[in-house]
Amino acid sequence: MNFGNRRIEASNLPELDSFALGKIELALNLSFDKLQRIVNNEMLFHAHFKKHEREGKRAKHSVHLKLSIPGKTLVSSETGWNPVNVLQKALGNLERETIRLVKRS
Repeated sequence: MNFGNRRIEASNLPELDSFALGKIELALNLSFDKLQRIVNNEMLFHAHFKKHEREGKRAKHSVHLKLSIPGKTLVSSETGWNPVNVLQKALGNLERETIRLVKRS
């Protein structure tokens, strides 16, 4: 995956077609840029994917996100059948939590 000069780490990416992997890469890049504007500080973004045991033709996927900023670490997790949707939900939760943290400061 190509994250440019962004500090993004992605581990255990699921085996998907190139279209789905492109959507995951785009979602991570866009979310990182949005979080960077909100935090306005140095940060490290980590996404860990996990594929659970298969149930028939489908398998459950989970994603755990961790955003490390100076003095604080924010986490978000989601589980579901579609890894792209799971990632997008977890990113939305992390963005909302980051906005709340910045507003409280």
